[in-house]
Amino acid sequence: MAPYISSPKNTLAILSENGINLKKSLGQNFLIDTNILKKIVDISGAGSDDVILEIGSGIGSLTEILLPRVKKIICIEIDRSLASAFKGIFADYMDKGRKGEKIELINKDAMKIDYGELSKDFKISRVVSNLPYKVAAPLILKILVEAEGIHGLWVTIQKDIAERLTAPTGSKNYSSFAVKAQFLAGYRQLFSISRSCFLPSPNVDSVVVEIKRKDNAGFFRKNKEISGFFRFVNECFRHRRKKIINSLAQSSIYVEKTGTISGILERMGKAGDIRAEELGLGDYIELYKRLNV
Repeated sequence: MAPYISSPKNTLAILSENGINLKKSLGQNFLIDTNILKKIVDISGAGSDDVILEIGSGIGSLTEILLPRVKKIICIEIDRSLASAFKGIFADYMDKGRKGEKIELINKDAMKIDYGELSKDFKISRVVSNLPYKVAAPLILKILVEAEGIHGLWVTIQKDIAERLTAPTGSKNYSSFAVKAQFLAGYRQLFSISRSCFLPSPNVDSVVVEIKRKDNAGFFRKNKEISGFFRFVNECFRHRRKKIINSLAQSSIYVEKTGTISGILERMGKAGDIRAEELGLGDYIELYKRLNV
């Protein structure tokens, strides 16, 4: 049996044969532990009816493990040299390959793709990815906002991003990002991955996170309403250590509503000098609704 792509020796050989130098600027760190890759696929629950979205497919280390278990994999890879090597490895599973069209490779910037359209076109059911570390945080929000049909993500990300996603109210990691992320989904850290399991070894710790979409229908059903709520949260956190009232007083959108906001906070049982980091997700939703009803 041929060694897995993810074996250290095989990964190095593929990179060398294709003249590929990994780019730190793109956050390229390949998992070279096959058992961990199998664990990720197992824990994702991916099965024969699933169409999987994999972002940052690289040379196909995770793709290879997913392939025999799922219906189809939609792979996104921005790096042309990696995409070329990937095509050579998986030619039998692409286009008119001998083994069927089980893989679709998209050679584009993951941050410039419309995931709403992509998920509808391919009927994507879940995301299983070792996300490119440079764009992991904004990419998670982008997928959750745009692709309502994707209800679950199982992703490898930096530990500090995972801590920001799950940050409780008032903690040092609690921010506008945490509020927006927790509005869209629930998060569970599954297990950690040693730096030594990557090539090259990153300067940060990594974790695998399960992300399950929340149902925030009704008032926030349309993206424009979600965008409005997100802008409001950003304005509240404009100056993290200042009172919310003072931050909103500097906002062109809410400057004329500061008196109304003070009254709403009082009716919510909140002090007038409360800071952004002291309000929870439910508080932000209530405050925004009362301001915009």
